[in-house]
Amino acid sequence: MNDTSTTPDLKAAGSTYVMDKRLGAIAMLISATGMGLVGTFSRGATNGLIPDDKAVIGSFLASGRMLTGVAGFTILLLATHKTALFRSTRLSPAIIMGGISIGLSLGCYISSTLLTTIANAVFLIYTGPLFCTILARIFRKERISRLNGLFLLIVFVGMLMTIGIIDYKDGALSFGLDLSVTSAEYPKKALGDLLGLLSGVFYGMALFFNGYRKDVDSIVRGVWNFVWASVAALSMALILRPWHGVSAFTGSNWGSAGLLFVFSGLIALGFLVVAGRNLPAVEMSTISYWECPVAIICGLLIFHEQLTPIGMIGGALIVGGGFAPIIVDALARAGKRSVATA
Repeated sequence: MNDTSTTPDLKAAGSTYVMDKRLGAIAMLISATGMGLVGTFSRGATNGLIPDDKAVIGSFLASGRMLTGVAGFTILLLATHKTALFRSTRLSPAIIMGGISIGLSLGCYISSTLLTTIANAVFLIYTGPLFCTILARIFRKERISRLNGLFLLIVFVGMLMTIGIIDYKDGALSFGLDLSVTSAEYPKKALGDLLGLLSGVFYGMALFFNGYRKDVDSIVRGVWNFVWASVAALSMALILRPWHGVSAFTGSNWGSAGLLFVFSGLIALGFLVVAGRNLPAVEMSTISYWECPVAIICGLLIFHEQLTPIGMIGGALIVGGGFAPIIVDALARAGKRSVATA
C-alpha cells in the first residue's frame, strides 16, 4: 500500500498530484468504520422508543447526519479556496437527484437498522450496485458482460434470501415473503427488511446519478450532494413526522445521536473525500466493504443478534457478488501490467 500513482491535479492544470495510497487506505478504513457504526449509534439514539417511533425516526437522524455533512464540506470548500469554483459550477438535474437519492437512502437505512437486524440492513443497502447497473443498462445502454450478469444474479438471489423470499423451512426451500413474520425483539422486522431494500434502491439511484457530470470537482459536488440530501431527508421528516420520538429523547439518546452525526457524518464523510483523492476507484470500493463486517460484528457483540443460516448465505452472496467484479478487474489489470513489462 506504499506505492504512489500520479493523476492530474484538480487544482492546477499542467501539474500532477501524487496519490498517497497509505493515507488513502487509512482514510477509507476510518470512513467505512464510521459508516458501519450507523446502526449502533442509531440504536443508542432511539433506545427506549416504541417501534412506531423507530419506524419514522430515521428521517430525523438522517437529516442531522446530512446537515453535519453540509457543514463539513462547506468548511472544506472554504479551506481549499474553491468558493469561486462552487459559484461557477452549473447545477444540473443529475447533481440534484444524486443528493436527493442519498438522503432518502440513508433515511430508509437508519430506520431499517432499528426495525430489523443490523446485518440484514447492511446487506440490503449493498444491493445498490445491482440497481445502479440495471439503470445504467436501461438509460445509458451500458453493456453487461456474461460474467457481470452472473455476479448480478448472485447479488439478486442473495437479496431474496436475506429478506426471506427464499427461505429454508421444515427441511425444504420455501418461496414467498411472509409480512406477518415478527419476533419479540423485532415486531416490525418485515417493514425493516423492506426499508433496507428501499435504501438499496435509492443508493443505487445515487450511484447512477453520480455517474453523470464527472467534470464537477469532488468537494463542490460534495457540498451540493449533501445540500440536496438534507432537503430530501428534511422533507421525509416533515411527511413522516418523527417528532413524538424526538420529544422523548433523553440526554443519553441525544449523546448517541451526536456521535452518529459526528462520527458517521462529518468524520466518515470527510475522510471519504481524502480517500477519493488518494485511492483509485477499485481499491476504494474494495476497502469500503469493511463496513459490512463492522456492522455485523457490532450486531453480534453489542446486540447479541443471531443470523439464520439462510440469512448468512444470502449476505455472503451479496458481499461476494458485489466484491467479485473488483477482484476480477484487479486481476485483469495485473495481467495487463505483467504482459506490458514482459
